[in-house]
Formats: sequence, structure tokens, C-alpha cells
Amino acid sequence: MDARFQALAEAAAARWEVPALAVGVLVDGRSSELAVGCAPETRFRVASVTKPFTATLALALIDPDEPAGVWAGDVRISHLLAHTSGYACECGDLARFGVGDDALATAVAELPSVPRLVGLEEAWSYANTGYWLAGHRAAERAGLPYEDALARHVLEPAGLEATGFDEPDVEGSGPGWDGAPYPRARRPSGGLVSNVRDLLAFARFHLADAAAAAMRVPRGKPIGGVYGLGLFGERVGGIEVWGHPGSYGGFQSSLLVVPDRGAAFVGLTSSGRGAQALHELEDAWFEAVLGARRRRPPPVELDAAVLAGYAGTYGLDQTSAVVAPAPGGLLVDVTDGDEQQRVSARAIGPRTFEVVGGDEDGYRFDFPLEGVVRLGSRLMPRVPDAR
Repeated sequence: MDARFQALAEAAAARWEVPALAVGVLVDGRSSELAVGCAPETRFRVASVTKPFTATLALALIDPDEPAGVWAGDVRISHLLAHTSGYACECGDLARFGVGDDALATAVAELPSVPRLVGLEEAWSYANTGYWLAGHRAAERAGLPYEDALARHVLEPAGLEATGFDEPDVEGSGPGWDGAPYPRARRPSGGLVSNVRDLLAFARFHLADAAAAAMRVPRGKPIGGVYGLGLFGERVGGIEVWGHPGSYGGFQSSLLVVPDRGAAFVGLTSSGRGAQALHELEDAWFEAVLGARRRRPPPVELDAAVLAGYAGTYGLDQTSAVVAPAPGGLLVDVTDGDEQQRVSARAIGPRTFEVVGGDEDGYRFDFPLEGVVRLGSRLMPRVPDAR
């Protein structure tokens, strides 16, 4: 990274109102870091970038073909890590389970109440619940609390010194920020705090570990790519890129690895709008390293009757989406708890749509099954008699 990339980072942070942003890259065995509004060593909440760590832990201790337990007998550990179990994403506010060493086990004891939305591998659907169960199973196998098991089997072998489950050095901001502490029972799906230097060290560890290649074998089909075990996969300029984003409580983050080039990108922000800033920097980095940026698909024309067929109200837990046809695409009014948002989306496939404009520009959703929308990477069924 040079002065030009620093200027790009400063402009992106200003454009998306990101108070603190840190970026680290690994290319040709050399790493470099930069920061805007903070020091490069600043520790952020990395949210779901925790998932590759939990997957690494689980695979180190458990055969992925073992039964997951708690849920139906056909669900294996690999299904939990690949988001293909068919079970719903959440189980209420996990803060109710407290902060003791038994918090995760107590939450897992309630997982039988989580609804199964589709059958095994029928449709890829993001499920934090599966990561709580996988983290708990790994902790049981290690004979340690999840946090101690992760430290012994992942953080310490990778040489990480600034990564843990305490509070970040900066406060979150923007959409999603409420200042509440992160629930202990949620930690396997998104509780880590880290900095770019440690995450680059984890990327090196991952790329050097032959066993980690199993995490980069496609197991599920989210929108616009694939999912392995704890990692999303895509192609940029014909080259495989794997990684995971994170978003929670006014923080957004990104970890990417390019195995064929031995390269990695890490981006951390203290804003619920930070993902857009990171996308700009990721594309600039892709262009420098791979000679290409991510490609946005062209629009397609769908008949009015097709668009009308997607109309209706979809919902699950505290999230609902009212979908209505619009010229060239759809309008979606999303309510998630106390937050409300309207987005306009263009059709990019018979069942797939891409948001145009605003904080969610470029975000995609689809209708993988009849009467089901996949929004926020989660399945939500149409509410009966809502239309």
C-alpha cells in the first residue's frame, strides 16, 4: 500500500462516515498496514470474521462427518459450518444466558426449539445457531470453555497476540450500534476482537495449513458465489477468492485470502456503514493484485407477472420484508427490530435481485424456493394470507 491507497482509504472513510478504519494486506510474503482515524494496531470487533476461527477449531477437534447432536440426526458438523442444516439463524436475545462459563451450553440446550425451515442442503441459509452448536461441540471435545479452546488450538498456534473476547479499543457507530455488550453465548458466531496485524497472521496461518484447504471446498450455494466451511468463495478475474465479512453493533469488517497468490486483505471499521468503504478498497486491491475488480452483473427484464409473483410479506422472528413489484425490479420495505429501511432492487436473474443506491448498494437477495425469500443471507417464508 502506498500514498495513493492511503488517499483512497481516507476518501472512502469520509464518504461513508466511518470514524475509524484500518486495513492490512499481504502480498508476496510482505505485509503492510494503514489506518484512518485510529492507529494501525487498533482493535475492532470483527463480528462474523470469527466464523473461520470457529470452523478452524471445530475441524481441528471433530470429524466433520460426525452428527451435530441436538438437531435432526441427518445434520453433521459440516452442515453447521456450511450453513446447510436448514435451521433458522437465531434464537432470541442470547444475553439472557448471562456471562458465565455455562452461557453457551445453556443456549445450545434451547436450540431444539429453533425451527427447521428447509431440508438438509435444500437451500443455503446463514445460521448463527449452527456456529453456536459447532463451537459448543468443539469446546466439549477440548474439555475447555469455548474461549479457552479457541486460544489453545487456534489463536496461540497462529501466533495471535491481540485477539480475544474483551472490548474493542474504539466504539461502534451508525446503523446497528446500541452500545450493548456482546452476549457471551454468541461468541462462536461473531464475538472476537482483533486488529489487522493479527488477522493477517491468521491469514498466513490459514494459507500455510494444508488441512485448511478443506474449508475452501464448496459445500453450499449462496447468492453470487459458494460457501465452504466458514468461508465464502467467489471468483475475481477468474481467480478464487475466499473470506468472510462481519457486521455487528456498529462495526463492519472483512477478511479475504487469495490462495493461488498467497495474498490476503483485512479491513476493519467502526461503523455500520463501513462495508461500502471496504468494498471500494477491496476492489482497488483486487485490481492491483489480480488485474480485475468484482463484476456487477447486467440487469435482466422480467415480465410484470413474474415480478408480481414475488410480492407479499415475508417474515421470521423480528425481521419482516414487504415486497412489491416496481418497474424493472422490486421495492422492499424491511423491518428488523426497531430499524426500518426501504430499498429498490433491479433484476439480475430470474429469481435474483440487486439493490441500487444507498447504504445497501450492490447487495443481492433472491427467491430460491417458492414462497421463500433469502434476505440478509437468511431464508424467510411468505407470511400466509398476507397478500
